[in-house]
Amino acid sequence: MRDELWVLLHGDRGRVRSLVASLPDERVAQGHRAYQRRFGPDEEMLEIALAHPDPRVGVAAVTAVPRDKLRVAHAQRWMNDPSWLVVEFGAYVAGELEEPSLVPRLVELAQGHEEPLVREAALASLGAIGDARALPVVLEALRSKNVYLRRRALVISVAFDSDELSSAVEALRDDRDAQIRQLFVDLERDPYQ
Repeated sequence: MRDELWVLLHGDRGRVRSLVASLPDERVAQGHRAYQRRFGPDEEMLEIALAHPDPRVGVAAVTAVPRDKLRVAHAQRWMNDPSWLVVEFGAYVAGELEEPSLVPRLVELAQGHEEPLVREAALASLGAIGDARALPVVLEALRSKNVYLRRRALVISVAFDSDELSSAVEALRDDRDAQIRQLFVDLERDPYQ
């Protein structure tokens, strides 16, 4: 174990790749995470991690890629992965990159992904991008039964300018959820007072 740790921390790329390939299942996610932190993004190793039967391996690899090296191609690939955990992270990356070309996929995820956390992450990224193509999704989320989507939609509504959106936001003033009511108050407050 100590030798493995030394290789992960100090070995060259080839030695670390060999080690990761030989790790037992219970440590393979840690190996991929360490590899991507040191050498990432390594597209071949990312694909190996994403193909692993345990989805935690793929998640460990993609979340370890250094933030300053994330690219649009990563977000595109990850937002189409079979694992919802990877898709959620891909949606997060799309928002960090603020790339308008990713809006159509984010809209699809926000409207129709079966996992609520993916929908929420996609919605947050749409707010970060602020593209008008997201407006119908934001309006839909403001009226959602899902309180987390309503909260997220309320927060990102400041990124858009629309009379219809303003009316939908106003309708939340008396929402049954106390956190939404408080968010409404916080968004109205002048932060410089």
